[in-house]
Amino acid sequence: MRTSALALLLALPAAAQVREVPVSAPSLTAPFAAASAALRAPSLAPAASLSLSLPASALVAPAFAPSAAAPAAFAPAALSAPAFAPAAAPAAFAPEAAPAAAALSAPSDASADPAAPARPIVFPRGSDGKPVVLRSLKELAVLLGDGARPAGARTFDGAAARAPQVDPRGEAPSIPAGVLAVDVYPLDADAVDLIPRSGNSLEMHDDLRAHLHQLLPLDVFAYRDSRGGRFLALDLSRNPDNAERLPEFQAHEVATIRRISAVTRDLQVLVREDGATPDLVVGGVVTEMKSVRGGDVAAQVAHANAQLRAHAVRHGLGPGAVALDVLGREVPVERVEAGIAQAVHGSLSVGFDRVYAFNGGAWQVYARAENGAFRLNRAARPFVHAAADAAPAKPAFVPPSLRRAILPDMDVVEREITQPSRLLRERGVEATVTVYGSARILSPDAARAEHEKALAELGPHPKSPAGRRRMAFAREAVRMSKYYQIARDLGALVASAGGGKVALVTGGGPGIMEAANRGAFEAGGPSVGFNIKLPKEQDPNPYATKGLEFTFENFATRKMALRHGAMGLVYFPGGFGTMDELFEVLTLMQTGKMPRTPIVLIGERKYWDKILDFDEFARMGLISEADLSMFTFAESADQAWTAIQGFHAPAAARP
Repeated sequence: MRTSALALLLALPAAAQVREVPVSAPSLTAPFAAASAALRAPSLAPAASLSLSLPASALVAPAFAPSAAAPAAFAPAALSAPAFAPAAAPAAFAPEAAPAAAALSAPSDASADPAAPARPIVFPRGSDGKPVVLRSLKELAVLLGDGARPAGARTFDGAAARAPQVDPRGEAPSIPAGVLAVDVYPLDADAVDLIPRSGNSLEMHDDLRAHLHQLLPLDVFAYRDSRGGRFLALDLSRNPDNAERLPEFQAHEVATIRRISAVTRDLQVLVREDGATPDLVVGGVVTEMKSVRGGDVAAQVAHANAQLRAHAVRHGLGPGAVALDVLGREVPVERVEAGIAQAVHGSLSVGFDRVYAFNGGAWQVYARAENGAFRLNRAARPFVHAAADAAPAKPAFVPPSLRRAILPDMDVVEREITQPSRLLRERGVEATVTVYGSARILSPDAARAEHEKALAELGPHPKSPAGRRRMAFAREAVRMSKYYQIARDLGALVASAGGGKVALVTGGGPGIMEAANRGAFEAGGPSVGFNIKLPKEQDPNPYATKGLEFTFENFATRKMALRHGAMGLVYFPGGFGTMDELFEVLTLMQTGKMPRTPIVLIGERKYWDKILDFDEFARMGLISEADLSMFTFAESADQAWTAIQGFHAPAAARP
């Protein structure tokens, strides 16, 4: 990118403190005249000896004493003399030479406050009332001197940090590593006339002038480095669209800036200096943009490295970054890494520690490891400094117990996936019917015994709240015990009809699981118990066929085993565990991850509508009407077994 015109637009003085400059034309005319006369002094060296990177102390002092011999109005032609050596500045430029200097160097409390509202830069005007046209930044620096500062300037301390300083609140600009401070100036429309026409085309000058009002509001950043120099940038953070209006930006460069601004708005465009200059400052990191065509990563990274190194050496900065925009077909990660490695291998030194590649429609981050190699880091965030990525997470967000969490034993997981189905095949089992339900439902005999015991101890109408709760649970246990008997009957039906080829499978515990296993066991069929280790409630029942019991450590593998090879899935009333199993199977079938299998819900429809109102799901549009066909209801073992058989019966045999 070339921005020579921008460099001349940003004609700003270097300074150590924030000061405000009076802007009335009469008060500036005389100092300009004195400066004009002084610049013609024969004691000054050629103009080439002065550059923007000179220390602020080398610039002339802000004391422009009026002179009787000076012309009444400022004449731009006077600045054409080849004399700009500040080391040999005449006495007329000394601060004590004239009281008029006080008007230029007086401190202003308002402008020194970083929180004070920014005001535009207002540049001096000539006797005709038009902005003065200067031919270089050097001339403006000499003219304004060390102490003068445009109104509205704000200064932010950088303290020459080793890493970029980023204000997470966005109230201060990000400051690159090695920068002492950054001065922020709001730009005014008058500034465009400071662009010289020598060295820049009239077309470019007119283009900037025509578009400046579209660019505003726009801030100028003057970065002061630890070597006494400075470099300038235009801030795009408030309006990244300004990139389209700046001259000499090509379409692919604008596209890259847009892609960067979609990730972060902390973005400035660097102004070209003598020598190689990178393109941007992104999040406090000096960044060079390159477009990659045909996969030529190595050449582009090598060019970017040269520009970053030259700029960093000139200003004493830390490492920068490279932003590659891959145009056309996606480049494989291996080729990007190889290209970076080739560029680094051919360089004497590396001026960047990250390469951001917009590749395949997304940003990739290639970070430098301890061995110097650049590798794709999928965990790193694009355009975030490496120190921020390496910062530990706040303890409030990651409890210590989670940081110590470990994965399950994969040997155990593998065994729990493969062994259960192998056991069934070895016993000649070709299909299963799986029964789910509460572990807390008692058999009719056990429920009546508990009710009689509570009645004897508390009486029919207990007075205490605890007593009333116990009696209510006892009565409910008797009512719910009918499901134990239905499960027992279903187990017997499956065992009798299956001929040893269909196994009744449960979770192996008490309650409904015990009842179904018991029915199959008593009928002489295969009875399978897939138990799980739990602190309570899950002691294995005694009704699993010997050799067909199995104990799991992991719920996930147990769920897989329970539904593997199932020709029917039957759900009795239950708690969280039963509902978990039901909804997991419904989700797998709804999403096509599991073949359709008959699902039978045991109990009266009004019970399930009270627990789970499926129709309401459909009314709210959370499931489709077709999803309601994935399950059916049954109130007896015979109805459940008929529903399973009907699902698998040949089409010709169906009513």
